[in-house]
Amino acid sequence: MKITRYFQSCLLIEEGSARLLIDPSAQETERYDSFGKLDAVLYTHQHGDHFDADLAQKFSAAGVPIYANASTAKFCKTPPLALEDGKESDIGGVKIKAIELPHCPMTDGTAGPQNTGLLVNGKLFHPGDGRELDGLTVEVLALPITGPDISLRDANDFAKQVKAKVVVPIHYDFIGTKPEVFGRLGSEKPFEVKILGLGESAEF
Repeated sequence: MKITRYFQSCLLIEEGSARLLIDPSAQETERYDSFGKLDAVLYTHQHGDHFDADLAQKFSAAGVPIYANASTAKFCKTPPLALEDGKESDIGGVKIKAIELPHCPMTDGTAGPQNTGLLVNGKLFHPGDGRELDGLTVEVLALPITGPDISLRDANDFAKQVKAKVVVPIHYDFIGTKPEVFGRLGSEKPFEVKILGLGESAEF
């Protein structure tokens, strides 16, 4: 599995011949042409740093299948394919399982929107803006390291909770947290921290 990180929480996943893009925000509009052929674009939730209605429509108009949960679907100009909790989709031979988990609380303490994590081929989990989930064990975790109510300690605890072997830090560009700081803090982490720069890729 090849993972390329883009702005905030956007990841391009390449597995076999399949190419899947997760959470492209408006920041990715200028990179639209560079993504090439995609088998699907998937959204975890409706916040602007994860989803942009105009960009989603541009992908859809080009024939790329769009997947989103019920809350995010309300903002789509063309109805997307549904991401339903516990349901699995086969996209180009890649198994995508939708797993609901709470969005982290907002800065005023209110609940966030519906948030749907994506388990890719049972190996990679992208939690959107989630910070905890019981009952899941994964090899690779795309890990939000900061957010409205996500601390570096929360991130560390989440990685331990799912027993991740490798974490790829995400969701830090807007706030400006340095992923290198997360990698250094704490001692003897039971997981590897794989930092990917903007547009940088790695095989997992």
